[in-house]
Formats: sequence, structure tokens, C-alpha cells
Amino acid sequence: MEGIINDKVKAYVESLIRIPELKDLEEYARENYVPIVHKDAAEFLRFFVALTTPERILELGTAIGYSALLMAMASPLSSIVSVDRDETMQTLAKANIERFGLDHRIALVLSDCLDYLETTRETFDLIFIDAGKSHYQEYLEWSLQRLKNGGTILCDNVLYRGLVAEETVARKHRTNVVRLQEFMQHVHQREDLRVSTLTIGDGMLLIRRKE
Repeated sequence: MEGIINDKVKAYVESLIRIPELKDLEEYARENYVPIVHKDAAEFLRFFVALTTPERILELGTAIGYSALLMAMASPLSSIVSVDRDETMQTLAKANIERFGLDHRIALVLSDCLDYLETTRETFDLIFIDAGKSHYQEYLEWSLQRLKNGGTILCDNVLYRGLVAEETVARKHRTNVVRLQEFMQHVHQREDLRVSTLTIGDGMLLIRRKE
């Protein structure tokens, strides 16, 4: 089995999902091995943003702009700041966002995500974390300081192909897996947070402060 759910179940669920506006971005990502949010996770993200209509969204990890566009389309009243340190990816994302006429609502920031979190004074209703997996705990601590009251943090890829549940993993994945295991333990042990782990996509974690 590849990933965290049965391949047949995954294929069936994805066959039901329609995001035709972004089909060409999905194809580009697949052909060029660019990681974007999995299709079932994309459907959840679209639903969640449409339901909660966050005024200000921060995205850590832009890639080609797929999830930023997805969120902007789901909630026409939302504005998004998307941060990535990869200049090549940002150039592609900028072109994609301009093609959809959403550059007035999606601001791209070329920066290391931690540097941005440490220096910005903006606050956000939703923070979507989809950047370097080995830094999720640092992202969380700074994101909580940038999160408005009643806001939500979403972390993607927290189950990392199911490898977080394995006792031994290949050396090339070991750092990410160990850091994610530590992160998941830390988050679920915190008394000040409400958390829920969803087995969609590559694993998605929802985090809110307790009242």
C-alpha cells in the first residue's frame, strides 16, 4: 500500500472530486514532480475555507500556487499571504495567480517561513502550514503568536506517507519522520490546544486554542 489509505479507496474518493479550474496545475505538478496538496485534502481545504470564510489567511509553502488559488476561489472575501523561499517556484506561482486574476487577493512573499513568522506583525484567521516538515514544531510556536482569537491552524503531510507509524524508516526520510513524530506527540499533549488528526491526503492536523 502506498500512502496512508488503501490505493483503491483513494482512487475512488479522488474520482468523485471535481476541481476543473485547477486541472492544468494538477497536471503540471504531476508531470514535474512538484508536491501539491493531495486531491482529497484539497477538497477538504476548499470546504473548510468556504465554511469558515477567514478574512486573512497565511500559507507557509507556496509551490506553484495551487492551494493559495484553491482557498481564494473557495472564499471570495479572503485575502492570502503565501510565503516560500524558492524563487523559481514563486515565479511560477505568480504567473498562475495572475492568470486567474487573483493577484489583488494573494500576496506572495519570498522568504524563509520561519524568518517571516519571526518578523511579521500581521495576524491571521487561518494559517495553513505546508512547508519543511522537520520545522513543524517551530512553525507552530510562531504561528500561535500570529493567530487571531478563534483562528485555526492546518498542518498538511503530518502522517508523511504513513511512515510516522513505522518503527524503522529509510535514512533519507528519517529526519522528517522523527521530527514529525515528536511534533505530533507534542501537540497532542498540550493542554491549551484542541487538535484533530484527519487521515486524508497525507494526513492533516487541525489545531485551535482552547477557550
